[in-house]
Amino acid sequence: MGFIFNFIKKIIKTTLKLSLYFVIFVTAIVLIPNLPPYTKFTSIELTPLQPRVGPLAPNSALNNAERSFKGKFLGPEAFQVSNGELYTSLATGEIVKISPGGHVTFVTKIGQPCTGLVHEHICGRPLGFQIDEAGKFMYVADAYHGIWKVDLKTDKKQLLVSPTAEIEKRTPKLFNSLALGKNGDFYWTDSTSDFHLKDGVLSLFADPSGRLFYYDAAKNTSKVLLDDLWFPNGVVLSPNNDFVVFTETSRFRIMKYYIAGPKKGQSEVFVDGLPGVPDNVRVLPDGSGVLVGLYMVYDEGHPILLRSLSATPAVRKFVARLHRLIEIPFEQLNKLYPHIIFEEIVYYIGHFKSLAAFSPGMAGLLQIDWNGNIVAGYYNTDGTLGHISDAIVYNDKLYTGCPHLQDFLGTVPVPPLLKKAFETTKTAPKVESKPLKAKPVDQPPKPKAEETRKVEQPKTQPKPKVEEKPKDESKPKQEKPVETKPKQEKPKEQRPVETKPKEQPKAPRPVEQVKPKVEEKKEAPKVTKPAASSPKPAQQPKPVEPAKPVEKAAPPAPPPPKPTPPPAKAEPAKVKPVQSQPKPSTPKPEVKTTTAKPTEKPTAPPQKAPPKEPKKEATKVKSEAPKPVENIPKPINEEIPSDTIKPTKESLRVIKKGGPTEIPVPNQ
Repeated sequence: MGFIFNFIKKIIKTTLKLSLYFVIFVTAIVLIPNLPPYTKFTSIELTPLQPRVGPLAPNSALNNAERSFKGKFLGPEAFQVSNGELYTSLATGEIVKISPGGHVTFVTKIGQPCTGLVHEHICGRPLGFQIDEAGKFMYVADAYHGIWKVDLKTDKKQLLVSPTAEIEKRTPKLFNSLALGKNGDFYWTDSTSDFHLKDGVLSLFADPSGRLFYYDAAKNTSKVLLDDLWFPNGVVLSPNNDFVVFTETSRFRIMKYYIAGPKKGQSEVFVDGLPGVPDNVRVLPDGSGVLVGLYMVYDEGHPILLRSLSATPAVRKFVARLHRLIEIPFEQLNKLYPHIIFEEIVYYIGHFKSLAAFSPGMAGLLQIDWNGNIVAGYYNTDGTLGHISDAIVYNDKLYTGCPHLQDFLGTVPVPPLLKKAFETTKTAPKVESKPLKAKPVDQPPKPKAEETRKVEQPKTQPKPKVEEKPKDESKPKQEKPVETKPKQEKPKEQRPVETKPKEQPKAPRPVEQVKPKVEEKKEAPKVTKPAASSPKPAQQPKPVEPAKPVEKAAPPAPPPPKPTPPPAKAEPAKVKPVQSQPKPSTPKPEVKTTTAKPTEKPTAPPQKAPPKEPKKEATKVKSEAPKPVENIPKPINEEIPSDTIKPTKESLRVIKKGGPTEIPVPNQ
């Protein structure tokens, strides 16, 4: 028994000594002046947590989340949709976009190239960004490098708010989010003016030093609207641009600041006592309210340490100083002996990732209307989504992001109420406008209907007039010029063509082939009859007008010049188009038969024309054709001398589908 009593006595003494040493150590750290971090620590009272009932009641709406694009995205923080594409900002300092088909494209990067996350201050860390309505410019809030304006087409960047410039005696240290207004103006948040993002943990224990700003694009200056905010985060503008709503993360609440109206310049609490850590906030597309991401969710069974320590400044001061004293030695070692291990230790000590072990393991979303009423809450309780910083509906899926310890996009089915809220803004105003317009429209519809009828009557009257008269006149007028227009075009084509087809040797060759064909089909008598009566040009005008029959009909043209030289001068304009037709009338029938295929084509329509009554128009056209036949011999006389002079060449080249060939001229 004495041994056991002595053993217990030693344990008690050792415990008391260790406790005394610890108290002395804590007292020294808390009371010694000028120890980092150099900031204030005061008592902060927080509003009690709202009861988890009604819309805040626990649920599993976001459970069983899928991991989309696994390994392609590291730390997706915020989302925006523009031109049907989904944009997100990454921990690697890049902003990328995803097409509806799932293709990932690089958009821009504010920082410089780096080797890893430990060089986050070099790579840059875009937290909040917005794209203007035209989709031309993107405004990016980079935690380290300030606020930039990026041209999405050229990737040209313009610095709007510098990270080194003081604003009312203090330099912003953690650029977080922005809300784009009109004419390039915007409201933005600086989460803390004491610490950079790599030491973000310290900002949670220190006194508030965040601020809300207004940037005037015309003056290129920023003005402080609110000060002493405890880690202000996401910010949005109301639909009427009369106030802004932003989250105050470390106070677990949402604030409202009036920018227009009778309360301009005043602020008030929008929602307080949230059951989680609010992060980003976005306006719902239907204009019904906002969607807030809860980075962590807690309840009475899963309390959060930061909330418990808010009213104990001494404890917060000790934790912050101890945290910093552990970090300083590794910073000095890395300066003396640079090594990646020292860099990683420094990075993980000060970064928000170090608090992941203290997380309750739950995250969620809150849907809130513009009056500050919580409409619905959505939670993830199975750990498939460690944290949620932002969420957006895209391609009928709810995408969630997490800035730390996540290399994928979380996707879950869209809750019905949230899906309705993400309807396009066009539908929302229509629903509101219908009841408003229905009342006044009850009386005036009658006069409006009368007016429309009156308008319709004059419109219908001129239409038939215009259609009947000009169309009837235009049809005959178009037929006559249609004949003259080709007449002018054909002679121009024949002049160069005549030089090529002047070869007469082809005439005997095709004649032999055509004669048997004519005898088989018994169409030869038909061809001989029109030869004397000169109806052949009427048959050939439609099919023979192409270049092929004209070229071969050129050689027989030389005999007709003798009988009709004077009439050629009378009408030169009309003669040119018809030259293709008169040539077959004056030359021998054999020459026309040289074009075996085209001669058969004209014969076909006359056979079909007599039996069929609807084709009476074709017969009329044939009857009209002989009229130009009288003019046909007249133009032929002008071009005949040119035909007789050029065929003296020994060889001619004819271009065919198979290529140019030399055809010897037979001796005459």
